[in-house]
Amino acid sequence: MKWVVAVVLRVFALVVVWEAVSSWEPAYALYGLVSVGAATALSLRLVPPGRMLRLRGAVVLLSWFLYKAVAGGIDVARRAVRPTPDIEPAVVRAHLRLPPGHSRELAMLLMNLMPGTMVQRVREEEVELHTLSLELRPVQQWEDLQDRVARACGLDPGSG
Repeated sequence: MKWVVAVVLRVFALVVVWEAVSSWEPAYALYGLVSVGAATALSLRLVPPGRMLRLRGAVVLLSWFLYKAVAGGIDVARRAVRPTPDIEPAVVRAHLRLPPGHSRELAMLLMNLMPGTMVQRVREEEVELHTLSLELRPVQQWEDLQDRVARACGLDPGSG
């Protein structure tokens, strides 16, 4: 039953997106059918039913990520335009609490998309974070990110 619900919800969401893109142009109907079918199949393969992000957690994660990305971009730009750039690159280690799989990969991807700090290397249960400055508090940012990803994925944020 959960597969049927997942298929119906995903098809509906993708049809809405397709409609917004194509404005229901009849000339593009066949493309829409193929695209929606392929996207639905791919989404079911990549994120099977029951493994979907929790809606509330996903909204909180997305909102936090967008805020951090904009604030980080402004901070990096501010540091770069000074006569003497205000950077002191460093590499710090942080604990990796998320289990191997989608949630861990998502956290590392999002960390790399936020300006100022990136995952440089993964070592067993640690990540090495390269940061422009320790003022950015990269370890705290990584911990916050892991908590939000865990909640969005339906995991216990305190595990590990």
